Amino acid sequence: MATFSKQFLSSSQSPGSGSYFGLPIEVLQTASYPAISEYGTPIHTPPEGSTEIDEIWIYATNAGTAAKTLVVQFGNSGSAYEIIQEIPSRSGLTLMVPGLVIGKTGSLSTPSLPEGAQIAAYAGGSSDSDSSDILITGYVNRMSGSV
Repeated sequence: MATFSKQFLSSSQSPGSGSYFGLPIEVLQTASYPAISEYGTPIHTPPEGSTEIDEIWIYATNAGTAAKTLVVQFGNSGSAYEIIQEIPSRSGLTLMVPGLVIGKTGSLSTPSLPEGAQIAAYAGGSSDSDSSDILITGYVNRMSGSV
């Protein structure tokens, strides 16, 4: 029988504490868009267990004064694994990922990334270290056991 539990996105931590609190995740800008060879700000990594899968709900908001293009990456960088959407300025929450299901999928082709179906995001901009004014919030419905 399957069990369900609501979880925080794995990158929604309190800075320096390692504790998960569901805090918004600040998405960094990237110098090139689309950045097919780059991997963005980490958002979520599913669990190690082979019998657990995560249903992901991700929302974005733009606190800036200009619209931004947000790219959510699944698994590995590359256009085949990306969701792209423009986030209006001073917007409320925009649904980016509507309950898509991910789990551990084995090793990725990029050796520096952990194994599994990682989720990351980036916004077009001028510098890898600049804030994009985009904040990611959301949650995970974790399912374990026979699903």
